[in-house]
Amino acid sequence: MEVTIEHSFCPYCDEAIELYFRIVNTILFSTHEDDLRAGMEHLKNQTLLDEYFVYGYGAHHLWVCQRRASDKSKIFEHRILIARF
Repeated sequence: MEVTIEHSFCPYCDEAIELYFRIVNTILFSTHEDDLRAGMEHLKNQTLLDEYFVYGYGAHHLWVCQRRASDKSKIFEHRILIARF
């Protein structure tokens, strides 16, 4: 997997910081798309991932955006990273 950090991450709490690094590690330890999807689903089910981040898939990539600390229904304007598979 190739991870590109596209924008700065806002470390507004310890839980968000931990999840950010767990997302990056999940991407880096994945060998193909199926591993990545399973890893992200596991992370979603085992943590509060959706409270701090929004993510989705394109045809050949995963994108991740960060939710705002002041209003979790809003996300920052730019995605923080993209992983190509």
